[in-house]
Amino acid sequence: MKSDRIIADLGRADDVDRILELNRLEYGGGDILATRADFAWRYNQNPAGQAIVPVIRDERHSVVGFIWIVPLHLRIKGQNRRAATGTNLVIHPEHRNTFGYPKLLRRFEQALRENDIPLHFSFVSEQTYRRQRERAPQAFTTIPLLVKALDTKSLAHTYFTKEWQRFILGWASQFVSPLLFRGRPIACSEEITVRAVDQFGASFDEFWAKVRDKYPVMSIRDGAFLTWRFANVSGRCYRILAAHTHDQMLGYAVLRCATTRNIKVGLVMDLLVTDGVLGKTAGSCLMAEAETYFQAQGMSLAVGLMVPTASEYHVLRSAGYARLPRALTRRAFHFAFFVHNTDERDLTSLSVRDWFVTLADYESF
Repeated sequence: MKSDRIIADLGRADDVDRILELNRLEYGGGDILATRADFAWRYNQNPAGQAIVPVIRDERHSVVGFIWIVPLHLRIKGQNRRAATGTNLVIHPEHRNTFGYPKLLRRFEQALRENDIPLHFSFVSEQTYRRQRERAPQAFTTIPLLVKALDTKSLAHTYFTKEWQRFILGWASQFVSPLLFRGRPIACSEEITVRAVDQFGASFDEFWAKVRDKYPVMSIRDGAFLTWRFANVSGRCYRILAAHTHDQMLGYAVLRCATTRNIKVGLVMDLLVTDGVLGKTAGSCLMAEAETYFQAQGMSLAVGLMVPTASEYHVLRSAGYARLPRALTRRAFHFAFFVHNTDERDLTSLSVRDWFVTLADYESF
């Protein structure tokens, strides 16, 4: 089939089955992205607006590739701005390395212009990162993955099959673990309480109003966004922790338990606290409660994604999380943002150092 017969278009309602079929081919039939519930949640339940799905079609008009544009609201240097994240790029194997890929990207950029979206961010591939970082180093970075071992013996049984290997690692873990994962959460102040909540109520809107300008660029984390982002869809279940002192909310954490490559992993999906000493103490209290929860759920490893410029990064490090060496990382988390309206100086002057990014912003959702 000739690649020049491929046309770029926007997805329609009758393309859903084909898009899910391509996701099953790419990720497997059991993946969240292959479910109709996830599609509906991502497509039309977003409080920032309906998603846009640029596609490419073959000569039979069947979808052979697509990418999502998920609208979001960002807080950028004191102003609420419309933006988007680009996610879930899939092209059928037969149409990769053809003109289909650039055609899809051109339609993607056209859709951003048509919908007046001046900026989008994505987690990009290794190839894109290496190719474009030299051109625009201020717009590309690699966000460290922070990990903490909760059950080294369980990890040994997962990674090692021979009995002597398990014995050696199990014996050594009592010495290695305190060195690799330094520190533990500090004791909480008596005035700070951490409790699990079942919804993002009015206190989360009040909290967002206090912290919205803590960093130059953040996804707006108000109650509406958090309720949508952490909806229990397609088997995803989240644990919401909130830290308070008297009647004041000091921060929150959102957790999720998952199994990845046969390892039970506790994910710190989001962590945000107020500025100052009291906020950092609240962060430590949240991480102490998170660890208790992960251990009760039988997790072997705790993982978080956090930019080093954030105070929450230091909260995680103080709680014993260490940066995972690149050699042990299955994939690097290369983050990039792209400005599509170069007439806006507040956008063109941005740097990746301005951004607050966690797993809540990661494309897999």
